[in-house]
Amino acid sequence: MAVNCQGKNGLSQADFVENNPWWLNKKAIDKDPLIVDWEASKFKWTPRLGDTFEWNLDVIYVLRGPRQVGKTTLMKLKIRDLLESGVEARHIFYWPCDLVEGPERLVRIITSYQDFSRKDTVAKDRGVGFKGWLSGPKLDDTKAEAPIDKTTRLYIVLDEISSVKDWQKGVKSLYDAGRLTKCTLVLTGSHSIDLRKATETLARRRGEVGKLKDHLPDKILLPTKFSEYVDTRSERIQTMIRDWDLLKRPRRHALWSQIMKGELPKEVEELKLLSKEVQTLFKEYLLTGGVPKVVDSYISSGSISKDLYEDYVNLVLRDIARWNGREIVLRQVVRKLMEALGTAISLNGLRQETDVSSHHTTGVYLDFLKDSFVIDIIQKLDLSKDASNVRDPRKSHFEDPFIFHALRSWALGRDPYREALNFLSEPEKVSKLVESVVANHLVRLLFSYNPSTLFDYSDQLFYWKGPSSRQLDFAVRLVNKYLPVEVKYQNRISSDDAKPIIDFQKAGKSTTGLILTKDTLATKSSHLEVPVHLALLLI
Repeated sequence: MAVNCQGKNGLSQADFVENNPWWLNKKAIDKDPLIVDWEASKFKWTPRLGDTFEWNLDVIYVLRGPRQVGKTTLMKLKIRDLLESGVEARHIFYWPCDLVEGPERLVRIITSYQDFSRKDTVAKDRGVGFKGWLSGPKLDDTKAEAPIDKTTRLYIVLDEISSVKDWQKGVKSLYDAGRLTKCTLVLTGSHSIDLRKATETLARRRGEVGKLKDHLPDKILLPTKFSEYVDTRSERIQTMIRDWDLLKRPRRHALWSQIMKGELPKEVEELKLLSKEVQTLFKEYLLTGGVPKVVDSYISSGSISKDLYEDYVNLVLRDIARWNGREIVLRQVVRKLMEALGTAISLNGLRQETDVSSHHTTGVYLDFLKDSFVIDIIQKLDLSKDASNVRDPRKSHFEDPFIFHALRSWALGRDPYREALNFLSEPEKVSKLVESVVANHLVRLLFSYNPSTLFDYSDQLFYWKGPSSRQLDFAVRLVNKYLPVEVKYQNRISSDDAKPIIDFQKAGKSTTGLILTKDTLATKSSHLEVPVHLALLLI
């Protein structure tokens, strides 16, 4: 692919300025709708992930995460930071990729921008300044007669790159042509499958990755985990969390090391003093999840607007259409997943009562939901292999409560907010949703131990069933040791509730265990009992 290939239509200067209004006035970034909404929000979450971007290096970052989680808002905030740090406005370029036809067009957009930003001599030779340039020829008419200034760093953000088929080919072409020298490039999207494609297609073409402090050019922005949710909602809890350094990864790992030894950290006992407030926030989290706009809606109005549910679902449906999937089949699969929440089910089991003709097709839809950050898939542990058997039934857990409620109401054809409240009024159903929240947080915990572009929780997080057929909710492999975990979100814990943990211990894989409860805090001979809302503060 030639780097100078033409697009179907010319790019006008007005198109570029419309998406980069700070070129005319740096303060224009403050009027960006997403920044205005963020400033006005009562849930002003600043993702810690944003601090891991290093803007002084030639790196191709890929930022992924579910729909509506705030990826674009995070990038606009970072653009504001760059402007406030003194970066020349026209050295920062933002482009939404929803209507970009293919990799050739993507290349043309970037090269046209670079030719403008790095060739001041072109404008001078033509006797025009920036305002004259605005009324000049189309950008596709800008020729490469002037030498490129490779000493000036450019900051390029391409939003929703997933919308561009074969976008990796375009980025590879730019890299191979030397067009990404002195560029920090951020690509955002909503599918984890693009992470794998980027790793494969752009191998050894990600720039100065070795100079990154965390060596991670691939970033995943998920909805707020519960500790971040609480940290943002409550100043009192925020103070306690920060005083104990619970935001620091080594500190959290030290506390989990104690739990792995069957020791109850004193910090958990201290947090128990705030248990009532934390528990209230946890109940709200089970309704709102960690999607910022949703949380803000709930705090501001005491409810969640129907539009927010529908916007999320419509984006998922648009994605499934782009992947040549069928809406009716997705609805049927989602409904079956809702019915099986908390229990293991085979691909053939999921296929029953749907229009899917093959279990292979069911697997394709499950992969779509997983790659779209909708579900986590947990496989059964075979202790004899210390691994899973792919043919065994799987458990699917939804990654976020709001995502769960939005898709559930769509699948059932019911009013979303009212249906969410009805669901949360039934203790047995709530317990299953809590198990999904725990699953997602355990995945995050495992990533904190094994941060890697190639991170895969499938060989570290399992469910297990012993000879007695009692099912253990989770077998977590932390630093080569297993921690059996049961979720019992109920008012009273009995000796029978610990039996799956004891079965696992008898199998010789662990000497301790953890039961996540509704409100019980205790140390037993075989396990610890910790309220789930307190345990999640340690992740």
